[in-house]
Amino acid sequence: MLFLLIFCAFIKLSVQNVDIYDEELYIKPLKQGFVNTYFQFTTRWNLDSPDDLLHTHLTARPIAEIFRHYPINELHVSLTSGLWKAEKWGYPVIDAPAGAEIWAWFRNESSSDDLIDDQWKSLCGTLSGLLCASLSFVDDTNTLRPEISLKPQFYDPKHQSTARIRYATLPREIVCTENLTPWKKFLPCSYKEGLASLLTPEKLYSTNYHSLGIHVRKICDDKKCESYTFEIRQTVNLVHDLMIFGGRDWSIRKFFGQGINGMCPLAESSKVYVDTTEVNYELTPVPHATETSTRGGATSKYAVYDVKRFRNQLMNIAVVDKSDADKVELILPPPIFAKRSILGVGQERGKIVTKLTNKHWGPLNVVLLENVPWFVPIYLHTLKLKMENKDTEIKPTYVKYIPGEQRARAYHLEVAFTIPSRSTVEISIDFDYIFLKWQEYPPDANHGHYIGAAVVSVMLPIARNYTGIPIEGSLFADSFNATRGEGYFIQLRTEILLITLPTPDFSMPYNVICLACTVVALAFGPIHNMSTKKIVLKNKAATKGLLSKLKEKFFKKKEEEKPSETSSSIEKPKAD
Repeated sequence: MLFLLIFCAFIKLSVQNVDIYDEELYIKPLKQGFVNTYFQFTTRWNLDSPDDLLHTHLTARPIAEIFRHYPINELHVSLTSGLWKAEKWGYPVIDAPAGAEIWAWFRNESSSDDLIDDQWKSLCGTLSGLLCASLSFVDDTNTLRPEISLKPQFYDPKHQSTARIRYATLPREIVCTENLTPWKKFLPCSYKEGLASLLTPEKLYSTNYHSLGIHVRKICDDKKCESYTFEIRQTVNLVHDLMIFGGRDWSIRKFFGQGINGMCPLAESSKVYVDTTEVNYELTPVPHATETSTRGGATSKYAVYDVKRFRNQLMNIAVVDKSDADKVELILPPPIFAKRSILGVGQERGKIVTKLTNKHWGPLNVVLLENVPWFVPIYLHTLKLKMENKDTEIKPTYVKYIPGEQRARAYHLEVAFTIPSRSTVEISIDFDYIFLKWQEYPPDANHGHYIGAAVVSVMLPIARNYTGIPIEGSLFADSFNATRGEGYFIQLRTEILLITLPTPDFSMPYNVICLACTVVALAFGPIHNMSTKKIVLKNKAATKGLLSKLKEKFFKKKEEEKPSETSSSIEKPKAD
């Protein structure tokens, strides 16, 4: 009987705590000779209690322990190099700014803001060690608490309305192989199997745009949240330039140097989607299926490949572009896109300008989030919103401004407003150039300082150029025919800005040190000799030159020869 109870409990645990792993590759041709490849590795784990996080199967143990140790319901980390050109390429599946971006939703368990700040710093330090990144530099000087810009993607009825968010960026972060290697170790399968076999550093870091991401959330199954789903999405977003490969034809082998090495044996599904909406492609091999998706007034066509059918064979997808090469491409911009720059002359005052362009036929409600470092002081009274090439000013519907504090807090600005149809709105705010302490400059001080990307949040009424996954979905396939009457929420990241602050002459200390050392060296020698050696007066004979020495030797030899001759002449008569 006891054995039967234990067996039933084991069966119950094995049924309830099921984790499913799926891998997907989405390939989309972009305008002007670029191709986007988006990898997504999704793990979903059904849990009954937080203690189940200690017994992982397919889920990465370090990520599970993070959610066990810290009171968080949602976590997003991205490491990106390059700029996604939304005006020409449309919207990515998941957008990310250049550098490092991290944000998390904390449960409000009667915790003070100071305690959450401490947990936030500890969380960033933990992720810094796991990903070999500089996330340990996240502190109060670059952390914000957005109010309306970022929407929660988790579902927890107990803490949905009281959750607290922390958001930070590190625009100077460089992405390299040191980040890719630990990122791969979070995958259930080896990086030599399945779609992950394509992610070689040589090919990945030679692209025009590459972004690594980890997105984790908890989704409660009921109102009491007694059981929930633990979802981990690991993403890689790449943009390839076809000019490097010598033409418009491409293949997976050209992009990654090899084909797909079979399917991950632990994966529930492994599929490749090729977007064939606006192109005339000849695909080899023939796709296993085709999918047509109608979403928000836009229709997309996909060629679907099931990697599971190839078993342990290398799979390669080759594309021949049959369209007319002399035909001029017409670029249809997305409904909204943004540009950002710095204006101003001199080293005293400047202006941060963000231009948002609405190509839609109706007005759009927009929220702009600015995370400005403490060493770039901005002033709220200089904030202006106006139509481009017009004197018409736009009144914001919501403004949140928290002034920064030197060496303690960043400047936080959130502005909500409405962009009229078919127009461009210019948002500008003035700032001052300030002097820093000489130890606060980076090693390459003359290179300048970075200002993180701004975040533009908007709800689109249509889904043109939109490939995002719905909030209730987990896989890329969940975006097919996912029409939503309330709209499609997107977030755009602008360019990061490079600002040159007044920089002292760092060579001056070096010159002073060299001059001082030279003077000391020249003065030290004579002083040392005078203080350690005894001065003795000595009569020195007049030194003879070379000519005088030669004359002396010559005449000395002649004088020696004369006496010998006279002595020999005197001795001869005596001999007779």
